[in-house]
Amino acid sequence: MGVIGSSSTVARLAVLPAIEASPSAVLTATASLSDPAAAYHSYEDLLADEAVEAVYVPLPNSLHAEWTERAARAGKHVLCEKPLAPNAAQAAEMAAACAKAGVVLMEAYMTFFHPRHRLLEETVAGGAVGELLLAHAEFTGVLARREDHRYRPEMGGGALLDVGIYCLSPLLALAGIEPVLSEKVRRVSALARRNEAGVDTTFSGWLDFGAGRSGSFLCSFEAPEMQRLRVVGTDGRIELERAFTPGSSDASLVVTDRDGERRSIASEALDPYEAMVEHFAAVVRGRAAPARPPEVSVGLQRLVDRLQEAAR
Repeated sequence: MGVIGSSSTVARLAVLPAIEASPSAVLTATASLSDPAAAYHSYEDLLADEAVEAVYVPLPNSLHAEWTERAARAGKHVLCEKPLAPNAAQAAEMAAACAKAGVVLMEAYMTFFHPRHRLLEETVAGGAVGELLLAHAEFTGVLARREDHRYRPEMGGGALLDVGIYCLSPLLALAGIEPVLSEKVRRVSALARRNEAGVDTTFSGWLDFGAGRSGSFLCSFEAPEMQRLRVVGTDGRIELERAFTPGSSDASLVVTDRDGERRSIASEALDPYEAMVEHFAAVVRGRAAPARPPEVSVGLQRLVDRLQEAAR
């Protein structure tokens, strides 16, 4: 694997270590326009390296499509940081380009690969909280550096694009709606608080799942750090802290029933970044079918587009 944009924070702190720890992947080369320690100081040179079979792309959102499609033309498989693109149309073009080139495209959404995430879905689907009434997600934190690319509209900035997938993906899953069928969300409402450049610094939304079920969420660059997921049903509730970046110590969830009784359900614990890299490698090698194919990412982006329009 090669990394295009290896100086990004998520690359340095999470994905590069996961690649290096993975028994199925080897970190062969890195490319950065600012890091003097990178093997290449040109993204094109990394793509020309025949030893690189696949690339991880953690560039700003506005650059995902260009470098994913260039990688596909160079015959490289692509693990692209979330979101795939700033809008669904561009995400669909990326998926089509990779399909045409015969390479794997996968969105780097690691929460899906943590066992607790799947245990939550199975627990709710199994009726542990009764009929679903509300699912609510909050992912917030203070982004202090005003020069950060996430504050720039031309670079695909905004709180919803940055962390929206973490909130929306579990809300759909808990409601039993496949992301590729995100149109089944009957109605959406949204509010955005924007900076002087027009980028949403705080974004909140509401989703109508039908049958009296709803979802709500809050994303923000200016609220104190929170990562919470709450599921409320007719017979109980589940509340998760550190819901979206779970680690190897997050190995259980607690169900509180309508009488206040609490029970803990254990899950396996692991590094979800390493599990994501392992799955990507297995798909590239043909050992596994993709658990989250590109059409899932495109479907989620269609929902993001609807929310953006609702806020406007």
